Amino acid sequence: MTATFDADGHRDRASTSAATIRHGIVYATPDGKPLRGDFYAPAGPGPFPVVVALPGGGWLVSDPGGLRHWGDFLARNGLATFAIQYRVSATDKTFPDPVCDALGAIQFVRGSATELGVDPQRIGLLGASAGAHAAALAALAGDAPQFTNRTPANAHAGVDARVKLLAGVYGVYDMLAHWQHEIADFPLTSGRRSECFMGGPPFADRQLYFDASPISHVRHVTNKLPVFVGYGTADAVVDPRSQSEQFLRTLRQAGHVVRECPVNGAGHFWFSEEHPEEPRSFAGFLAPHLLRFLKRHL
Repeated sequence: MTATFDADGHRDRASTSAATIRHGIVYATPDGKPLRGDFYAPAGPGPFPVVVALPGGGWLVSDPGGLRHWGDFLARNGLATFAIQYRVSATDKTFPDPVCDALGAIQFVRGSATELGVDPQRIGLLGASAGAHAAALAALAGDAPQFTNRTPANAHAGVDARVKLLAGVYGVYDMLAHWQHEIADFPLTSGRRSECFMGGPPFADRQLYFDASPISHVRHVTNKLPVFVGYGTADAVVDPRSQSEQFLRTLRQAGHVVRECPVNGAGHFWFSEEHPEEPRSFAGFLAPHLLRFLKRHL
């Protein structure tokens, strides 16, 4: 059995209801390619608040199975989760496709709320690493032309894609700063994931890198959106100082409600690799803080 937590993130030993899992739900078919997600539902009739979750993968892979522990954990604690795949490539420019896919997933969940047993007014976004980048753009800039002017990929293209909250874990929030961080380790263009994702270096199109940075879209008009930012203090893949810490500073300056969760000594990858209830793990440290935020704001 998996332990559950109350609204304040405290362990609740009385509640151990199992989650129901539906794998491989097609939520969109951009350019005829089916995109799938795994849906984790709490026990009971609902309707439940729901989190649309985007896994990491460096814009090279997007496997919903990487979030299976979190889907199960959240469902056992009363929150439905729809963990999705989104478009990626090892060789071709894919921006802004992952953001459009995140928006399509929100529209699918809201449009299918009755069938899924979720509350269409209580949808949040969760992402890790590259998934946090796409989630943050969807939450903060989903109304921007580069994301709204997309070919409809499901039957719910006209549905509202706004969400109640955003939670990001060791995400990329400033694309130029991330590119500059990558060139220290990857002198060849072929090794820079950000450059492949964007289709070129920042000095070929500075505006594109600006538009692709969630930090560029933090505005007073967005500041009703609560934001959770978790990160490892020893992350060598996504620099926490130029990414999470700067993003947090900007969010606070714009008036957002912000919950910061630095994980001391943690690097990268642990969000998908560790179980949120593994004793003395980085994920185990973050889990009650994230859960408290989700239950408070969804």
